[in-house]
Amino acid sequence: MVLPSWSVSSAITGGTGGRWALGVLILTNLIAYNETGGPGMMISMVIAAIFAIFSGVCKASVKSLQMYYIRTTHRTDFFCLFLAKWMDILALFSACAVLVRTLSSSLDAMTGGLARMYILGRNSPANEPWPDVIGVVVIFLLTGMFMLGLENTKIFSFLMVSGVVVFVTVISVVAGLRGNFELFASEAILPKGVVGLLSGSALSCFGFSNDVLNGNYCKRLLGVAVIFAVLLSNELIGACLTAVIKFSTSHEYEAVPVLAILENKDFHKAIPAVACLLVLTCSGALLELFPEMFYQIVQLTTSDWKILAKQIGYENRDSGSPILAVFTGGSLCAMLAFACPMENLVYILAASHLMAVILRAFYLLYIPLRPQYMEQQNDSSLAYSRLNSTPKPVPTQSTSIKSKKAVWFFRKPSVASSTNHVLSGNRTNKNVPREEHEREWLLLGEPPSPKVPDSPANNVESTILSDQVSDIECIALAKPENTDSDEESSTDIDAIVDEYRQKVKVSAAGPLDNNTLRLPSAASWKLTLVFIGLIVTGSVLTSTGLMMWETNTIIVGVNLVFIPSAILMLFPKYDQTTSTTPSTLTCTITLLGSTILYSASFLQSWPALLLWFVAGLFLFIRCDTWCCLCLERPPSTQTLIASVSGTRTTIRVPRPPKGSIIPSRIAGHS
Repeated sequence: MVLPSWSVSSAITGGTGGRWALGVLILTNLIAYNETGGPGMMISMVIAAIFAIFSGVCKASVKSLQMYYIRTTHRTDFFCLFLAKWMDILALFSACAVLVRTLSSSLDAMTGGLARMYILGRNSPANEPWPDVIGVVVIFLLTGMFMLGLENTKIFSFLMVSGVVVFVTVISVVAGLRGNFELFASEAILPKGVVGLLSGSALSCFGFSNDVLNGNYCKRLLGVAVIFAVLLSNELIGACLTAVIKFSTSHEYEAVPVLAILENKDFHKAIPAVACLLVLTCSGALLELFPEMFYQIVQLTTSDWKILAKQIGYENRDSGSPILAVFTGGSLCAMLAFACPMENLVYILAASHLMAVILRAFYLLYIPLRPQYMEQQNDSSLAYSRLNSTPKPVPTQSTSIKSKKAVWFFRKPSVASSTNHVLSGNRTNKNVPREEHEREWLLLGEPPSPKVPDSPANNVESTILSDQVSDIECIALAKPENTDSDEESSTDIDAIVDEYRQKVKVSAAGPLDNNTLRLPSAASWKLTLVFIGLIVTGSVLTSTGLMMWETNTIIVGVNLVFIPSAILMLFPKYDQTTSTTPSTLTCTITLLGSTILYSASFLQSWPALLLWFVAGLFLFIRCDTWCCLCLERPPSTQTLIASVSGTRTTIRVPRPPKGSIIPSRIAGHS
């Protein structure tokens, strides 16, 4: 959940605090005790923090997209972005289930293990109850409270932050009293090799929020500072756990390692108190991550996505909560908490989060290099677009300043970018008469959109992609204003140019024009697909080589990733003037890093991800989203509605499907 005003406090209450608590309380302990040990966990956290910065830049760019326009025009792009959101929802499901599992074990530890025996009638393994009846009861109680109108407030966030601080203090005290600091020198840095290091980095990625890098340059720097603060707290926990844990590859998996550590260090009386602290802190994290989860479900019911039925997003009149979305999310979380052990849950959490990052990085890698409106290109050398309704600003010295990059993918906002943003906002918000809109749809063939797509940075309205100016353009530009179009026009295009001469600007861009933009073409797009395929293949080879530790495979994979990426940086692309747009190198590094980390968590999570992917695919291709788009198109027999205004007759017809050609000329006579 992203709040309107961004600050440190809003970041804590907007999901960052819940991820931070999950990382400090659960993920760091699991990695240090079961995966890599203390020193390996500290290295894994550094890798995860760097990766969080790159993935945060990509996610901030995706948030500024117009999903309604993408869903209408590009089905492949929409499917890729939908899968990314779908995997984010699975990650939130798994995070809530992990918190519920920890909370259930903590409640059982408060009673000395008697609660599980009373419920199940037998004694189950410690820290790994199955079936987890306590967790199911907790999640259904939480679901009922949210259905009745429970809202997360800053009081709960303050209690959660206080609980995390007290937990870190307790671990520090235990390490200071009973810790062996000689383990820093004797403990193996990578007891499981590179595979264990990468698995630890993959499991810790969710603890670093990638939603804190939204906004301008200053807010991005503040987001990096938040990630650095989270890294420091995790490194402190890792240093304390290194002094109290002797890592062994033969011990059994511990779901809540801190309870086992207190028992081994003879702090038996502190176990109920620490269990109460875990219950308090996990409850605060649940109050942040659970609403974020069902609000993601509600977004799939809006007009921008249209994946789920609108009834799922229905809000109760009394409580204001989306009852069906809360119930659906709570039921799926209860299933995961009931059936999946903690080891499988954390791997599903890591793999789904990394898969969403892969999809977003792949989308941002190819979208600037793909030509727009390829299906509308024809043999004609004329192009038309709507004129600006607002007068052009007077160029001044301040508006000629170009934006510069301060740090690689961070860009400082300039006066020119802010001025263009204000002008584009004014142009977008101006109400155009309905009649003019319908006539412009006939001329331009554009799809409906809630906002007019942003124009290029140099305000070029249209371009003639030919070496010389055509005869039709010369005739259209040479005619006086009072010339009758019906008498002097011999073709359909002449009539349209005469009728919309005041609203359409036709410009010539020959080979001698130095200001011509290098835009992607069909030929460059075909080469781009080849190079992107090489990048994906190189990423897979690099991850495979790291898992098997084959040096030759790693070298070949790295070359296949970065050499095509360097070539793609020379290809023509659409001008990226916004500060939220990542570069090709940033997307390539993000794609490579997420693929490597995903391969470390693939073996223990692929059945769950495959099942979730198939469920999302069925939702996407259901009848009213894919198969029956013909029902949304205008019928073949179009009804002409004539409205007489003065001496002119306006004929209104439904807008044809995108890319279609009007077979015959439709004209109105006065």
